[in-house]
Amino acid sequence: MLNLKVISPEKIVLEAECRSVTLPASDGQITVYSNHAPLYTLIAPGEVVARTEKGEISLGVGSGFANITSSGVTLLANFGVLTDEIDAVRAQDAKARAEELIKNRKSEQDLALASAELSRSLVELKLASKRRN
Repeated sequence: MLNLKVISPEKIVLEAECRSVTLPASDGQITVYSNHAPLYTLIAPGEVVARTEKGEISLGVGSGFANITSSGVTLLANFGVLTDEIDAVRAQDAKARAEELIKNRKSEQDLALASAELSRSLVELKLASKRRN
């Protein structure tokens, strides 16, 4: 079993014992099992799937880092949200606001903030859509 810990700046998003974890590395998906070789990698915005004894847990994460050891995976991401907690209407509104801010930006800071919000909303909308289907 692997110990998975997903941490965002706001909170510990998930801590669980897993059989395997699939995560969005910067160069493609990685699936990690117990006794994996140590690895430190960048993660891209996307879906993390944790396979536990009770089933799968899905969550969306932003960019960040993954520290993989033989006994666990620690993800440090700029955001993290359990798929079951995603509000698709709120995510759609956030996407529209971010796109508007990008169009009408007044500074590089506006662009950076809006781009981060757009990235988050796109991940949330993708996972919400997947959950509905």
